[in-house]
Amino acid sequence: MNDLHLWAPLLLSTGFLILLFQFFTPYSKHARILAAATSIVASLRYLYWRLFFTFPSNQNFLQQGWAAFFLVMEIGTVISSVLVCFFLSRYIDRRPDADARGDSPLHDAPVDVLIATYNESQPVIERTIVGAKAIDHKDLRVWVLDDGARPWLEELAKELGVMYVSRVNGAHAKAGNVNNGFQRALTTGRRPEFVLLLDADFVPSRKILKRVLGLFEEEDVGIVQTPQHFFNPDPVQTNLVCSSVWPDEQRFFFNVLMPSKDAWGAAFCCGTSAVIRVDALERSGGMRTETVTEDMLTSFSLREHGYRTIYLNERLSIGLAPESLKEFMGQRSRWCLGAVQQLYTPWSCFGRARVGFINRISFFDSILYWFSCNFKLMLVSAPMLYWLTGTSVIRATVPELLFWMAPAVIANLIFLHYVAFNRILPVMTDLNQFLTVFVVCRTVFVGLVKPFGHKFKVTTKGISTTEITVHWDLLWRFAALALLTMLGLLMHFTNFSPGHGAQGYSLNVVWSLLNIAMLALACAVCIEPPKRRHEERFKTGEEGFIVLSDGTELGCTLEDISVSGSCAVREQGWDGVADSGILVLDHGHLVLPFSIVRRTGRQAGLRFNLSPQMRRALIVKLFTGDYHHEIEVVKATQVFGSLARVFAG
Repeated sequence: MNDLHLWAPLLLSTGFLILLFQFFTPYSKHARILAAATSIVASLRYLYWRLFFTFPSNQNFLQQGWAAFFLVMEIGTVISSVLVCFFLSRYIDRRPDADARGDSPLHDAPVDVLIATYNESQPVIERTIVGAKAIDHKDLRVWVLDDGARPWLEELAKELGVMYVSRVNGAHAKAGNVNNGFQRALTTGRRPEFVLLLDADFVPSRKILKRVLGLFEEEDVGIVQTPQHFFNPDPVQTNLVCSSVWPDEQRFFFNVLMPSKDAWGAAFCCGTSAVIRVDALERSGGMRTETVTEDMLTSFSLREHGYRTIYLNERLSIGLAPESLKEFMGQRSRWCLGAVQQLYTPWSCFGRARVGFINRISFFDSILYWFSCNFKLMLVSAPMLYWLTGTSVIRATVPELLFWMAPAVIANLIFLHYVAFNRILPVMTDLNQFLTVFVVCRTVFVGLVKPFGHKFKVTTKGISTTEITVHWDLLWRFAALALLTMLGLLMHFTNFSPGHGAQGYSLNVVWSLLNIAMLALACAVCIEPPKRRHEERFKTGEEGFIVLSDGTELGCTLEDISVSGSCAVREQGWDGVADSGILVLDHGHLVLPFSIVRRTGRQAGLRFNLSPQMRRALIVKLFTGDYHHEIEVVKATQVFGSLARVFAG
């Protein structure tokens, strides 16, 4: 094959996709379909070649078995990629529908807010209750569902004027807690028409019901799910010091994939920040308790009764992301276990429940996602085993890879780059999946062998530390894989090595270097810096003024603000300014006593000295309005520049 022939598939697919998105936006219906089709065809073309022309030969039984297992897992991963492209070929934005139904009569419907809580601290729960009470709605009740019967929480609920329900047996974990509270709400006072589900660490926007309730005018809508946004960085953002340039791991799912699944009629409940029609939940028997991911299962159950779940992609709540790597992995393990458990229920992709073909495909896609996590470990192990044992998993030359594999890889990257607005980047996207690979591998195996009977583990919230935390149980595994790969590469680096220049040598050199880079990043994420602040700060630029004890008023600009303090700036500096005073915001509606704890040139660190009423007023301002940490534009140069600085020192 001549060089032009080798490059032709890559150049044609890449050129077509680039031109397509130069003339059409990613929201263009026809452009998305054509781009998705191009990526799918390129992937299936690669799969055909991989299946029939690349299986290695002349290896012993164990080596051939490893190569066969690798191929099977790779097939599943490619199919998963194809299904993602299939779902991303459509997109729906329901915000115009919410706008059009701004005067819906359902805006006066009685609504109950159900806050499920288990072991969260008082500041975390108080924040959510205060935010729920601030929701702009005429007929609203707030219920605190305590799965621990804690006296202090009952007192807090009484102080804040909300309903309180407790239980002590804890049957069916969160789903059982919600069902218990739901039944109490139905039999106490007026009957709600809708319920808003909230986790204990998620604060709703004041306008959440005004945006959501009108969408229930379509009588077959059973659930309106809204996205989960976070006011703190996740462990990858924190530990790689890239929270200002790289979004949290959930942004692709909530901002990109879920609107596309909704366009196909395959959206599902995600547990918190969802509004549910009471009649639909009653008819389906309440929140499902068969798996630890009761949210997705409930959507499937409602579908059986003729109700669908739709998705409003609008930031209408804000909550806590997992604050440590341990909690991050535990959360993913629970999601994985729930998906595996669903395989054993009537609502699986192969079950007898009447959930519709597209929902079966959607769930199959979810299962493949978790199984493909296992393939990440195999991808890292394959070149290492090649160097140390001579075991190959693919028989291919570099020109063949250029002709068959490169078009599939590049086409998928370009497609995802445009439709995900750069939220998918090589290495960074893979890293999130790879970090949990050992936990997910174990969870998949345990879930398949023993799907039920596992203790429900809640993600711990409100973590603070004063020292660097090193997750040695993970770090040594990543470091060992990196060192063994490097050792194997060096063993065959010289011309005197029998493997130098052999078939597959060049491929495995490149493969090994990429793996070492990935493993180095994984090791870096295992080192967590201290988390001394109990309250997250929001960037801002709002104007305010301070009032000193003698009545003097001084203007200032806030660089950031939290419930505990703020960084304020004055052009004239802070020399001569008293150590305490009152910060006045929102044209005098918010008054915050403070003391200065740090002065640096034009900046001063303010620590608030708030009464409970002042604290709650500030919570409403910060968490139920427009403050956020969303990264609107992701630039690859900034992301990789941030990573380079981490390793540079």
